[in-house]
This record gives sequence, structure tokens and C-alpha cells, in this order.
Amino acid sequence: MIKEAIEIGRLLFQARLIDGASGNMSFKDERILITKSGANLESLNSSDFVPIDDPLASRDRAVHAKIYELTDFRGVIHCHGVYNVVLSLKMKEIKPLDLEGRLYFGSIPVIHREFGSKEYVEEIAMAVRDFGVALASGHGIYSAGKNLRDAFNKACYVEHSCEILYFSELFDKLEHSKSRKKL
Repeated sequence: MIKEAIEIGRLLFQARLIDGASGNMSFKDERILITKSGANLESLNSSDFVPIDDPLASRDRAVHAKIYELTDFRGVIHCHGVYNVVLSLKMKEIKPLDLEGRLYFGSIPVIHREFGSKEYVEEIAMAVRDFGVALASGHGIYSAGKNLRDAFNKACYVEHSCEILYFSELFDKLEHSKSRKKL
């Protein structure tokens, strides 16, 4: 599983879903391993993974642990794509416009709670349980799946839907602005 996790870290970087030491991931095999706090996901190695209760574990470990407690998912990713972060600051939920996003998610909840609070952990985990994904306001995507590849695919779908929604909103505003100038 570590080899797959290293590859997913590179893919997250290539997909522009992480930058620098942002983001984290975990997987459940015989035990739960999570990336260390401050690990650069695009250049992971086996020493960047620690047990979830290790003091060096990501600060998001409580969210990951709660997701595993509430679900049968075996892989969890947290990442910060540009479009999902922007929309999460402005919306209470994301309603995808694209067919795949509508079919796959219906809607995507946005959690507006203080990072690290008990409410934050609970609401993120419950949303992931119910939708497979959740957005934290100003903080990005949490996605989970039967493995890390499944979680990665979901994160990509969310970012794609957010990008389409972002540009659709932008074009609507441009059209509105043009029509007002004609008056």
C-alpha cells in the first residue's frame, strides 16, 4: 500500500490538488498509516508514513480516524485544489453542473467549522460517510474510498466539478455585466 500511496502523492501534485507540504493521506491495511505532518506528498518515501497515533502524524489525524471509525473506507485523502477552496469560501454546498458530478455526488457538502474542533471532525467524517467527499471551508477536499486510487478519483471529480461551476458563475457575471452596459 505504501507504493500506491507514494504514486497517489505524485498524482495529487500533477493534478494541482496539493502544493508544498499541503495535504495528507492515510490508508488502512492491518493498521492505519498516515503521512507525517509537513510531508511533501509529491516526493513521499516509506519513512513519511507513521501509525495514526504517532506524535509525528498529520494534524488531520482525528478526521482520518473518525472516517475509518464511521465507514468501511480504506483510503482517505485531504487536498487543497484552487477551485474547490475558492467555492468553499462562498458556498454552503456545491451543486455540480456537469453531468458526471451530478450523477456521482448530487451535491457536495461544505463544512464551515473551526479547523480541528470536535464539530469539524464529526461533520467532515459524517459528510464523507454519506457522500464519499466533503469540503472544508477554505481548506479543501476530504475524500475516501475503497483504496487510495478511489479516493484520488473522487477528489479529482470534485475539483473538476468545482472548476466548471467556477467558470460558469464567472461567465454568468460577464454576461450580466454586458447586458447591463447595453441598457
